[in-house]
Amino acid sequence: MKKQIIIIGITILLNVVVLSGCFNSDDSNSELNKFVGTWKHGTLQDGATIKFLSNRKCTYHDNSGKWEIKDGKLVIDLTDRDITLTFDYNFLYDDQNDNQILELKEVETGHIDDYIKQ
Repeated sequence: MKKQIIIIGITILLNVVVLSGCFNSDDSNSELNKFVGTWKHGTLQDGATIKFLSNRKCTYHDNSGKWEIKDGKLVIDLTDRDITLTFDYNFLYDDQNDNQILELKEVETGHIDDYIKQ
């Protein structure tokens, strides 16, 4: 009887550990899903856009590349230009215009741009 209780206890403990890892994964996936879609520059009139795909590919101002969230930063690797851009990011919401806004601050230069979800 004691053996059965120990086996049941170990089984429950293993299930809790495995399931807690799944919940953390869901949280990071929901953060990544916020990016997916097309974002148009808020002030530039040249139609500058960023498009994030769920397969981690992207276009950034007509350049193609890959994107990821690494150490709490958005990292865009422009493969056709051999450039890597790193941004601090913040999701904002404009109540007046009912727009979702992505604020990007380039880590290297400190330059800030806003993009509106299309």
